[in-house]
Amino acid sequence: MKTRLISGIIGSLCVAVMLILGQFIPIVYSILVAVVALICSFEILAAAGMTKKLGLIIPSLIFAALFPLLLSVGHWQLLVFLYPLSMFVILLTSPEIISFPDLAYTFTTVSVITFGLSAMIILCGKNLSHALYYIMITIGIPWVADAGAYFSGSFLGKHKLCPSISPKKTVEGALGGLLAGVIGAVIISLIFQLFCFQNGEAVLYPQLVVMALIGTAVSIIGDLTFSAIKRSCHIKDYGSIIPGHGGILDRCDSVIFTSPFILLFTAYFPIISL
Repeated sequence: MKTRLISGIIGSLCVAVMLILGQFIPIVYSILVAVVALICSFEILAAAGMTKKLGLIIPSLIFAALFPLLLSVGHWQLLVFLYPLSMFVILLTSPEIISFPDLAYTFTTVSVITFGLSAMIILCGKNLSHALYYIMITIGIPWVADAGAYFSGSFLGKHKLCPSISPKKTVEGALGGLLAGVIGAVIISLIFQLFCFQNGEAVLYPQLVVMALIGTAVSIIGDLTFSAIKRSCHIKDYGSIIPGHGGILDRCDSVIFTSPFILLFTAYFPIISL
Protein backbone atom coordinates (compact mmCIF):
# COMPACT_ATOMS: atom_id res chain seq x y z
CA MET A 1 0.00 0.00 0.00
CA LYS A 2 2.89 2.38 0.81
CA THR A 3 4.47 1.92 -2.65
CA ARG A 4 1.08 2.40 -4.32
CA LEU A 5 0.47 5.61 -2.37
CA ILE A 6 3.92 7.11 -3.03
CA SER A 7 3.91 6.34 -6.76
CA GLY A 8 0.35 7.67 -7.00
CA ILE A 9 1.34 10.98 -5.41
CA ILE A 10 4.42 11.36 -7.61
CA GLY A 11 2.48 10.47 -10.75
CA SER A 12 -0.31 12.91 -9.87
CA LEU A 13 2.22 15.71 -9.33
CA CYS A 14 3.82 15.04 -12.73
CA VAL A 15 0.43 15.12 -14.42
CA ALA A 16 -0.47 18.32 -12.55
CA VAL A 17 2.68 20.04 -13.80
CA MET A 18 1.89 19.06 -17.41
CA LEU A 19 -1.70 20.25 -17.08
CA ILE A 20 -0.68 23.60 -15.64
CA LEU A 21 1.82 24.02 -18.47
CA GLY A 22 -1.04 23.33 -20.87
CA GLN A 23 -2.75 26.48 -19.60
CA PHE A 24 -0.04 28.49 -21.33
CA ILE A 25 0.69 26.13 -24.22
CA PRO A 26 -2.62 24.39 -25.12
CA ILE A 27 -0.97 21.90 -27.51
CA VAL A 28 0.56 20.31 -24.39
CA TYR A 29 -2.87 18.81 -23.62
CA SER A 30 -2.95 17.10 -27.00
CA ILE A 31 0.66 15.91 -26.69
CA LEU A 32 -0.04 14.46 -23.23
CA VAL A 33 -3.14 12.61 -24.48
CA ALA A 34 -1.24 11.38 -27.55
CA VAL A 35 1.60 9.96 -25.41
CA VAL A 36 -0.83 8.27 -23.03
CA ALA A 37 -2.93 6.85 -25.89
CA LEU A 38 0.24 5.52 -27.56
CA ILE A 39 1.51 3.80 -24.41
CA CYS A 40 -1.91 2.40 -23.49
CA SER A 41 -2.38 1.03 -27.01
CA PHE A 42 1.01 -0.63 -26.95
CA GLU A 43 0.32 -2.15 -23.54
CA ILE A 44 -3.00 -3.67 -24.56
CA LEU A 45 -1.51 -5.05 -27.78
CA ALA A 46 1.46 -6.48 -25.88
CA ALA A 47 -0.97 -8.12 -23.44
CA ALA A 48 -2.41 -10.17 -26.30
CA GLY A 49 0.99 -10.98 -27.80
CA MET A 50 0.54 -8.73 -30.84
CA THR A 51 3.92 -7.01 -30.74
CA LYS A 52 5.41 -9.26 -33.43
CA LYS A 53 2.52 -8.64 -35.83
CA LEU A 54 3.93 -5.42 -37.22
CA GLY A 55 1.28 -5.18 -39.93
CA LEU A 56 -1.29 -4.54 -37.22
CA ILE A 57 0.71 -2.81 -34.52
CA ILE A 58 2.43 -0.14 -36.67
CA PRO A 59 -0.71 1.48 -38.17
CA SER A 60 -2.47 1.14 -34.81
CA LEU A 61 0.26 2.95 -32.88
CA ILE A 62 0.49 5.62 -35.58
CA PHE A 63 -3.25 6.17 -35.26
CA ALA A 64 -3.10 6.33 -31.44
CA ALA A 65 -0.27 8.88 -31.54
CA LEU A 66 -1.55 11.09 -34.36
CA PHE A 67 -5.30 11.24 -33.78
CA PRO A 68 -5.17 13.32 -30.57
CA LEU A 69 -2.74 15.74 -32.23
CA LEU A 70 -4.74 16.08 -35.45
CA LEU A 71 -7.94 16.49 -33.45
CA SER A 72 -6.64 19.79 -32.14
CA VAL A 73 -5.21 21.10 -35.42
CA GLY A 74 -7.56 19.57 -38.00
CA HIS A 75 -7.43 16.89 -40.73
CA TRP A 76 -8.29 14.06 -38.30
CA GLN A 77 -10.99 12.81 -40.68
CA LEU A 78 -8.36 11.52 -43.09
CA LEU A 79 -6.77 9.44 -40.34
CA VAL A 80 -10.15 7.99 -39.30
CA PHE A 81 -10.60 6.83 -42.90
CA LEU A 82 -7.07 5.55 -43.48
CA TYR A 83 -6.69 3.56 -40.25
CA PRO A 84 -9.47 0.97 -40.77
CA LEU A 85 -8.75 0.88 -44.50
CA SER A 86 -5.08 0.04 -43.90
CA MET A 87 -6.01 -2.65 -41.40
CA PHE A 88 -8.28 -4.47 -43.83
CA VAL A 89 -5.77 -4.12 -46.67
CA ILE A 90 -3.22 -5.83 -44.43
CA LEU A 91 -5.74 -8.56 -43.59
CA LEU A 92 -6.46 -9.17 -47.28
CA THR A 93 -2.81 -9.20 -48.31
CA SER A 94 -1.47 -11.26 -45.40
CA PRO A 95 -4.18 -13.80 -44.52
CA GLU A 96 -1.59 -16.40 -43.55
CA ILE A 97 -0.09 -14.06 -40.93
CA ILE A 98 -2.97 -11.85 -39.82
CA SER A 99 -6.26 -13.38 -38.68
CA PHE A 100 -9.57 -11.55 -38.40
CA PRO A 101 -9.77 -12.10 -34.59
CA ASP A 102 -6.35 -10.43 -34.31
CA LEU A 103 -7.55 -7.51 -36.42
CA ALA A 104 -10.82 -7.22 -34.47
CA TYR A 105 -9.03 -7.18 -31.11
CA THR A 106 -6.44 -4.66 -32.27
CA PHE A 107 -8.82 -2.30 -34.02
CA THR A 108 -11.43 -2.36 -31.25
CA THR A 109 -9.11 -1.87 -28.29
CA VAL A 110 -6.94 0.79 -29.91
CA SER A 111 -9.99 2.69 -31.18
CA VAL A 112 -11.72 2.62 -27.78
CA ILE A 113 -8.56 3.81 -26.02
CA THR A 114 -7.77 6.56 -28.52
CA PHE A 115 -11.29 7.90 -28.94
CA GLY A 116 -12.00 7.68 -25.22
CA LEU A 117 -8.92 9.64 -24.19
CA SER A 118 -9.30 12.11 -27.06
CA ALA A 119 -12.71 13.15 -25.76
CA MET A 120 -10.76 15.29 -23.30
CA ILE A 121 -9.32 17.30 -26.19
CA ILE A 122 -12.79 17.97 -27.57
CA LEU A 123 -13.95 18.94 -24.09
CA CYS A 124 -11.06 21.40 -23.77
CA GLY A 125 -11.70 22.79 -27.24
CA LYS A 126 -15.29 23.61 -26.28
CA ASN A 127 -14.21 25.22 -23.00
CA LEU A 128 -10.85 26.84 -23.66
CA SER A 129 -10.96 29.22 -20.70
CA HIS A 130 -11.83 26.37 -18.32
CA ALA A 131 -9.84 23.57 -19.94
CA LEU A 132 -7.78 22.80 -16.85
CA TYR A 133 -10.92 22.52 -14.70
CA TYR A 134 -12.58 20.09 -17.07
CA ILE A 135 -9.47 17.94 -17.35
CA MET A 136 -9.07 17.83 -13.57
CA ILE A 137 -12.72 16.81 -13.20
CA THR A 138 -12.38 14.20 -15.95
CA ILE A 139 -9.35 12.48 -14.43
CA GLY A 140 -10.14 13.41 -10.83
CA ILE A 141 -13.50 11.63 -10.61
CA PRO A 142 -12.23 8.17 -11.66
CA TRP A 143 -8.87 8.47 -9.87
CA VAL A 144 -10.35 9.65 -6.57
CA ALA A 145 -13.10 7.05 -6.90
CA ASP A 146 -10.50 4.35 -7.51
CA ALA A 147 -8.58 5.40 -4.40
CA GLY A 148 -11.77 5.47 -2.37
CA ALA A 149 -12.77 2.04 -3.64
CA TYR A 150 -9.31 0.65 -2.85
CA PHE A 151 -9.26 1.86 0.75
CA SER A 152 -12.90 1.17 1.56
CA GLY A 153 -12.64 -2.25 -0.04
CA SER A 154 -9.45 -3.02 1.87
CA PHE A 155 -10.97 -2.21 5.25
CA LEU A 156 -14.68 -2.88 4.77
CA GLY A 157 -14.95 -5.19 1.79
CA LYS A 158 -16.90 -8.41 2.37
CA HIS A 159 -19.12 -8.99 -0.65
CA LYS A 160 -17.47 -9.67 -4.01
CA LEU A 161 -18.50 -7.38 -6.87
CA CYS A 162 -17.39 -9.39 -9.92
CA PRO A 163 -15.33 -12.33 -8.65
CA SER A 164 -14.98 -13.94 -12.07
CA ILE A 165 -13.41 -10.77 -13.49
CA SER A 166 -11.71 -9.02 -10.58
CA PRO A 167 -11.69 -11.11 -7.38
CA LYS A 168 -10.44 -8.30 -5.14
CA LYS A 169 -13.17 -5.79 -5.99
CA THR A 170 -16.07 -5.66 -3.54
CA VAL A 171 -19.52 -4.10 -3.34
CA GLU A 172 -18.37 -2.08 -0.33
CA GLY A 173 -15.39 -0.84 -2.32
CA ALA A 174 -17.64 0.22 -5.19
CA LEU A 175 -19.94 2.12 -2.83
CA GLY A 176 -16.92 3.80 -1.24
CA GLY A 177 -15.72 4.70 -4.73
CA LEU A 178 -19.08 6.27 -5.60
CA LEU A 179 -18.94 8.43 -2.49
CA ALA A 180 -15.29 9.35 -3.04
CA GLY A 181 -15.91 10.26 -6.68
CA VAL A 182 -18.66 12.71 -5.74
CA ILE A 183 -16.65 14.22 -2.87
CA GLY A 184 -13.58 14.53 -5.10
CA ALA A 185 -15.56 16.34 -7.81
CA VAL A 186 -17.02 18.77 -5.26
CA ILE A 187 -13.62 19.49 -3.68
CA ILE A 188 -11.97 20.07 -7.08
CA SER A 189 -14.82 22.40 -8.06
CA LEU A 190 -14.63 24.35 -4.79
CA ILE A 191 -10.89 24.87 -5.24
CA PHE A 192 -11.33 26.17 -8.79
CA GLN A 193 -14.28 28.37 -7.87
CA LEU A 194 -12.47 29.93 -4.91
CA PHE A 195 -8.99 30.31 -6.38
CA CYS A 196 -9.04 29.97 -10.17
CA PHE A 197 -12.27 31.29 -11.69
CA GLN A 198 -11.89 35.02 -12.25
CA ASN A 199 -14.99 36.05 -14.21
CA GLY A 200 -17.75 35.30 -11.74
CA GLU A 201 -18.28 31.71 -12.85
CA ALA A 202 -20.33 29.53 -10.52
CA VAL A 203 -20.27 25.75 -10.37
CA LEU A 204 -23.74 24.22 -10.65
CA TYR A 205 -23.38 21.69 -7.87
CA PRO A 206 -26.63 19.72 -8.38
CA GLN A 207 -25.61 18.91 -11.96
CA LEU A 208 -22.04 18.28 -10.84
CA VAL A 209 -23.10 15.75 -8.19
CA VAL A 210 -25.30 13.87 -10.67
CA MET A 211 -22.49 13.86 -13.23
CA ALA A 212 -19.94 12.68 -10.67
CA LEU A 213 -22.23 9.91 -9.42
CA ILE A 214 -22.95 8.55 -12.90
CA GLY A 215 -19.38 9.22 -14.02
CA THR A 216 -18.02 7.16 -11.14
CA ALA A 217 -20.33 4.28 -12.06
CA VAL A 218 -19.09 4.56 -15.67
CA SER A 219 -15.49 4.54 -14.43
CA ILE A 220 -16.14 1.29 -12.54
CA ILE A 221 -17.50 -0.24 -15.75
CA GLY A 222 -14.35 0.88 -17.56
CA ASP A 223 -12.14 -0.57 -14.86
CA LEU A 224 -13.95 -3.91 -14.96
CA THR A 225 -13.91 -3.97 -18.76
CA PHE A 226 -10.15 -3.71 -18.96
CA SER A 227 -9.84 -6.15 -16.06
CA ALA A 228 -11.82 -8.64 -18.13
CA ILE A 229 -9.42 -8.13 -21.04
CA LYS A 230 -6.45 -8.67 -18.70
CA ARG A 231 -8.02 -11.86 -17.42
CA SER A 232 -8.57 -13.14 -20.95
CA CYS A 233 -4.90 -12.42 -21.68
CA HIS A 234 -3.82 -14.18 -18.45
CA ILE A 235 -1.90 -11.22 -17.06
CA LYS A 236 -2.07 -9.36 -13.73
CA ASP A 237 -1.15 -5.89 -14.96
CA TYR A 238 -0.70 -4.24 -18.34
CA GLY A 239 2.79 -3.13 -17.36
CA SER A 240 5.08 -2.21 -14.48
CA ILE A 241 5.96 1.39 -15.26
CA ILE A 242 4.11 2.68 -12.16
CA PRO A 243 5.15 0.80 -8.98
CA GLY A 244 2.12 -0.51 -7.12
CA HIS A 245 -0.25 0.40 -9.95
CA GLY A 246 1.01 -1.50 -13.00
CA GLY A 247 1.09 0.06 -16.44
CA ILE A 248 -0.24 3.36 -17.74
CA LEU A 249 -3.38 1.57 -18.95
CA ASP A 250 -3.98 0.19 -15.46
CA ARG A 251 -4.14 3.81 -14.27
CA CYS A 252 -6.12 5.22 -17.20
CA ASP A 253 -8.62 2.43 -17.93
CA SER A 254 -11.47 4.15 -16.08
CA VAL A 255 -10.64 7.56 -17.62
CA ILE A 256 -11.12 6.06 -21.09
CA PHE A 257 -14.79 5.51 -20.27
CA THR A 258 -15.37 8.54 -18.05
CA SER A 259 -13.96 11.10 -20.50
CA PRO A 260 -16.55 10.66 -23.29
CA PHE A 261 -19.33 10.46 -20.69
CA ILE A 262 -18.41 13.85 -19.23
CA LEU A 263 -18.19 15.30 -22.75
CA LEU A 264 -21.71 14.00 -23.43
CA PHE A 265 -23.16 15.07 -20.07
CA THR A 266 -21.83 18.64 -20.19
CA ALA A 267 -23.15 19.07 -23.74
CA TYR A 268 -26.68 18.84 -22.32
CA PHE A 269 -26.24 19.78 -18.65
CA PRO A 270 -23.58 22.48 -18.10
CA ILE A 271 -21.80 22.31 -14.75
CA ILE A 272 -20.55 25.92 -14.87
CA SER A 273 -22.75 29.02 -14.95
CA LEU A 274 -20.99 31.79 -16.88
